[in-house]
Amino acid sequence: MLRNIYRAFLYLLFAIISLVVLVPLLVMVLGAFRAPFDIVTRGAIALPTVWNFDNIVAAFVQYDFGKYLVNTVIVTVPTVVVSLFLAILCSFALATMDFVFKRIITVIVTVVGIMISEEFIMIPLFSLMKNFGLIDRFAAVILPQVAMSAAFSTLVIRSFLMNLPRELVDAGLEDGASSWQVLWLVLVPIATPAIATSATLTATWTWNDYMLPLVMLPTLTKATLPLGLTLFQGQHLMNIPMTMAGVLITALPMLLLYVVFQRHIVRGLVQGVTG
Repeated sequence: MLRNIYRAFLYLLFAIISLVVLVPLLVMVLGAFRAPFDIVTRGAIALPTVWNFDNIVAAFVQYDFGKYLVNTVIVTVPTVVVSLFLAILCSFALATMDFVFKRIITVIVTVVGIMISEEFIMIPLFSLMKNFGLIDRFAAVILPQVAMSAAFSTLVIRSFLMNLPRELVDAGLEDGASSWQVLWLVLVPIATPAIATSATLTATWTWNDYMLPLVMLPTLTKATLPLGLTLFQGQHLMNIPMTMAGVLITALPMLLLYVVFQRHIVRGLVQGVTG
């Protein structure tokens, strides 16, 4: 009896949390296709009387959201690819190899790298990028993002690899495979959940990052979606549907990414934490 009550309480709690999360998303999606007068008269949560796509078209055509989207993809894709590649190599070394100062290097690469926020190092980072002549170039955003994202990805992937039997590596080496072959042909396919988790979270953080593009990309034509959305909201503060359209364009790709990879994310995080 008590067990059923406890289960019902958990279901009720999860339902309330789901509503708290989903209602703003619903307001955002519906609001992007409504007219301003319709929102004022019928409230925020209501189906559009007429589905109006003019706001989405105007955001892309008139207000450069297409350009912001391309800029964000240019920053996000290399960051995810390079940071994952470096994280996989570091994770393999830290999880399977024995060398001097391994524990200290593990702490420095993972924990310390995660603890240092970009705001804390923004001034020296700006000076460094300026000395290299990278200000107002996408590399000024990509390189710091790679460094910060690789630290977290290394922590997740290494924890996953630590849970795997060491015999997998030993058997591959005894069969004549090189360390490179063992990594990419044996371990990487098994570690897909951890890699997918790291890729999804890295893409989300990079996609939504505001501070680095704001400081490193002063030219408006190179602005990413978060920067473009901030400028857009300032111009259309009273036009709620237009603002909702900009928010939808910014948020939708990452929402779809989470929906597609949600099982891998849960599995990768759970096995990574237990490692």
